[in-house]
This record gives sequence, C-alpha cells and structure tokens, in this order.
Amino acid sequence: MRLIGPIAASLIESGLLAAALVLTVSGAWLGGLASPATAAAQTAPEDRCSALANLQLRDVTIVSAASIARNAPVPSSGLLPMFGKMDTVARGLPPFCRVVGRIAPEPSSDIGFEVWLPQNASWDGRLHGIGVGGFAGVIDYFGLGQAIKAGQAGVATNTGHSGTMQDYSWAKGHPQQVRDYSWRAIHLATVAAKQLTSAKYGRRPDKSYFVGCSGGGRQGLIQAARFPDDYDGILSGAPAASFTDLAMSLTNATQAQLAPGAAIRHDQAKFLQAEVLRQCDAADGQTDGLVADPHQCRFDAAKLSCSSSTSAQCFSDPQLAALRRIQAGPKNSRGRQLAGGYLASGAEAGDPSPFLGWEGYLLLGNTAQSGGRGLAEGMLGALIQKPFATPESFDWDKHPAQLRAASRALDAPANLRRFFARGGKLILWHGWADAAIPPEATLRYHADMLRASGQRAGDAVRLFMVPGVQHCAGGTGPDAFGQSGAPQPGDSAGRSMVAALQDWTEGKRAAPEEFVGRRGHGDMMRMMGAAPSGPERQRLLCAWPRREVLKSGGDPDKAASYDCQ
Repeated sequence: MRLIGPIAASLIESGLLAAALVLTVSGAWLGGLASPATAAAQTAPEDRCSALANLQLRDVTIVSAASIARNAPVPSSGLLPMFGKMDTVARGLPPFCRVVGRIAPEPSSDIGFEVWLPQNASWDGRLHGIGVGGFAGVIDYFGLGQAIKAGQAGVATNTGHSGTMQDYSWAKGHPQQVRDYSWRAIHLATVAAKQLTSAKYGRRPDKSYFVGCSGGGRQGLIQAARFPDDYDGILSGAPAASFTDLAMSLTNATQAQLAPGAAIRHDQAKFLQAEVLRQCDAADGQTDGLVADPHQCRFDAAKLSCSSSTSAQCFSDPQLAALRRIQAGPKNSRGRQLAGGYLASGAEAGDPSPFLGWEGYLLLGNTAQSGGRGLAEGMLGALIQKPFATPESFDWDKHPAQLRAASRALDAPANLRRFFARGGKLILWHGWADAAIPPEATLRYHADMLRASGQRAGDAVRLFMVPGVQHCAGGTGPDAFGQSGAPQPGDSAGRSMVAALQDWTEGKRAAPEEFVGRRGHGDMMRMMGAAPSGPERQRLLCAWPRREVLKSGGDPDKAASYDCQ
C-alpha cells in the first residue's frame, strides 16, 4: 500500500493525472475472455480502442473505451485521482486508448481500474503496473501518464473502494473489500490489462513490470509470492511488507507519548535532527549532513535534555523516555524485540515537506494525533474485522500473536521461490530516514526472503538502503534515482532503477550494483512543488550490504568520487 502520513508520501508512488467517464458495475470473478471472437479482434488496429468496450471478460464490466487525442485533457472517470485536480492533471500526453472498468470477484466487490494503451505503433511491448499506498482508494493517473509517454501500456486500480488514502471507514464489516485491498485487486486488474492488450494489439505483453512504494511496495511483493506469473520484474520501495510489524511500530510510537508531558512537539524535530548529525554525521568518515548507516550511530539522547540545554526545543525527561522508546521499537515485558524502531537517521525533520518527517508520522505534538496513530487505528480497528485492541490498549504480551494471526493475508510472504524460478527479478530499496515504515523492516524481510526462496534468490534480488531519504522521497539524502514510474526518454540504467530493472530482466545487462542518486534535486519533491535546492549534488548508491566510500580527495557531490565497499 503506500503508507502515508496525514497527507502522505503516496504522492511518491505517483500522482497527478486523471481519467474518463462515469462507471457502472458487474459480476463475479475474473478468468479469461468470455468469447475468443471479439469485436475488438475483428477491427483495424487503430480502430480497436472503441471496440474494447464490447469485450466480454469474466466478472469485468468495461465502462468505457475511448481514444484520447494528443495533449487533450483527460476527463474524470469517477475514480479518484491520487493527487491533484482533474482539470490540471493530464497535460502533454501522446494519443492513447483509455479503458475504464470495474471488477466484481464476489458480491459487494467493486474494483475500479484503468488501462491506458499507447497507439499501436508506439507500444514497446511492455505492461507497467502501478502500486498505490496508504489505504488506497485512488487511481494513480500520473503513473499511467508516465507509462504511455514511455510507450508502455499502464494499469492502475483503486484496490476495491474509493476514498482518500487516509480513509479506512470502508473496511469494517466488509471482509470482501479487505480481501480486494489486501491481495486480490492488483492481480485481477493485471489479468484484465493483459487481456485488453491482447485484444488491442493482437498479442500479450512481452514483459510486465510492477513499480510501487510503501503500500505499493507491499503489493509488488504479494504479486511475486501469490501470483508469480503476473510480472517479470518488480521494484518494491519502502515496502509495508509486514502489516503486523508496522502496526506494532506505530502503536509503540503512540503509546510512548501518552504519559503526561511525554508528547514530542513538532518544533522539536529539527532540534533532534541537529543533535543526531552533531553526534553521528562524521561516523562514515565525512561530514556532509548525512548519516550513511544509522547502525553506526551511537546516539546519546541525554544531550537533548533540558537539564543540559537552554534551547526552547529541549526535551523534558518524559519526552526523552518517549524518544528512546520510539527509537528502540516495541518490546514485550521480557524485553523481546517485536518489531523495528525509528533509528537516529539525521533526517528526522520533514523539510521541505513536513508530512514526510517525524512531524507527519510519529510526533503527537499538541494535538495528541499523528499520521502514524491514524494508520495504526485503521489497521487494528478496521482492517481486522473482529473487535481488537486500540493503539492505546494494545498489550505487548497478549496481542502480538493475535495480531499476526488476524492480519496474515495482509502480510507479504517471504517465499518468492516460484517467482524466481520463472526468471523474475526484484529490486528492493528503503530510505534510512523513513518515519513511516522502519527501514529495519525491509532488512528483515530481505533476510527472511533469501532464506525462504532458495538458491536463485541471491542472484535475482538487489537491495539498496539510501541515507537521509524519508518515506519514498524527501529528506536530506539522494531521493531521486528513477525509482518511480516508467523510464522516460533519456533515463539511463545507471540513474534509473526502473530502467535498470527492465534491462536486467530482459538480459541486456547484469544485475545492478550501483546507482547515481541526486540529492536536493528529487523528482518527487519537485512534483510536490519544492524547488531544487541548488545545482545537482550526486551520491553513489550501493547494493546492500556494500556502502559508498568517498575516495581520497574526491568531490563528495559527484557519484564518481565514491567506491562501493
């Protein structure tokens, strides 16, 4: 899903475009073409778009199939956009065929989806699947637009309900919609998209790729585990792989601040960040405003205390206790670690986007509410159908096992053996400064996956841990490395994870071992309205467990100045 704070980092999984026409509903469960002889298959190639409206797919209603002219605005389809207004989202698009549909695998299911298809001569033979974060409910039109600009067919879904990505009211009492959201909608929309490409172009996609971050990253891992034939390559950023662990990490952060005087104010985030950098910036051998690996940081929170600091942002004793608990992560009464904490990263403050930092996800401030608390409430109180604990009443000895059993369908399995057996490739990445999903959760998933998936996994997976980067974007680190959307003209495999994934999967180059990341110049941050902070500053990103090391005398803002060691 893409776990999101108050407004959320889901912009990151995408963002801005739109769709067409008003929708209807239908049927029962997806399988294949109801009739092999379709009107679409009997018309001339460029006339097949409107004929797709007559295509009969099991449990699928094709609401509309319409040709969109070059640079034409894309009208609303009734499916909510992830970000932006419908009259401003679609600009500068090539001509394409837009299909809007709904899928009903069981009564009361209502999965909205869209497939955007380039003109026949422009299609490069690829399908681009797009993840959506938070509690979903929206369509990523920006990602669909990026797909057709790249000459790829694109598919996106709202995962079975409509609403903001912070809204979980749809889940309680609707287990079928939770099933759609948890694991079913992405698969069914993908199957429908492949059938539509076959009808439009006369052949199925040569290769299919899925790209998502946060909740979208979780969706990619579930695809690999449950439906290994759907995609050939998957890029999973900051994945909410274990809903169980995430709910516990966020619940722990909430409980830590409930004692009198323990809530940490938003204006204390920058004070915390500055002290982390003062203590830990140089641990990697260079002072550059980044903590390369928080595991190397032996942070002493006592330096923030009002007993030793005269700053107006100093921490009281209850606040220090809360901070230590947030960083340590949840434990039971015997001291057993249950899930990850939020490490001292040197990029705690959300600047220029507060909702991406501790202010957006973790700090209760003066309102006793945070984005993370809302996420925990939704996970514990809505996605789990039976009455369960709240973030306030969660018992660390009794409830973890119950939570794990109740949310099993939401968690991404670690065994990807079938995906790798058919040649699938996977790139994982996570920002060390993520304030939504603890980065150690991805390290744990990666280790579990290698153990569970057999010998092929080591050659078919690469993991990148990125210093100073927050939830899917933002922070002080290099947050632009082609990790979102289909590659655009000019994107190279050395600067774009998605381009590298395609080349690796298609046998054009070896597994990626390093990327050039751009710092203070992030594509996602610009999309959210933040101006570049100056000339492009680069950083080398290295495949885990290697880390970038600055060469003697090298320019720290040039990727060529680093080695992976």
